[in-house]
Amino acid sequence: MDIIDLIKSRRSVRKLKPDPVPDEILMKLLEAARWAPSWANTQCWEFIVVKDPKIKAELSETLVPPRNPAKNVVANAPVVI
Repeated sequence: MDIIDLIKSRRSVRKLKPDPVPDEILMKLLEAARWAPSWANTQCWEFIVVKDPKIKAELSETLVPPRNPAKNVVANAPVVI
C-alpha cells in the first residue's frame, strides 16, 4: 500500500471503548511520537498523559468549545494525551 492509499483510507474514530489503555502501549505510542520528525530536529514537544476523569472533564470544559461534539470525546476517552 502506498502513502496516498494510506492517507485516503484513514478514518477518525469518535466512539471510543471505555477500556483502559495499558501503560506498556502508552509508552510505545509516546516513544513513536518522540521520534517523529521536527523542524531542525528541535523536538520541542512535551506530552502529558491524563487518565483522571475529573481532569479530563476539566480539560474538555476549558479547551473544547461548548457546541463542539468533541467535548464528550475528550471527557470520556480512557486517556487524553
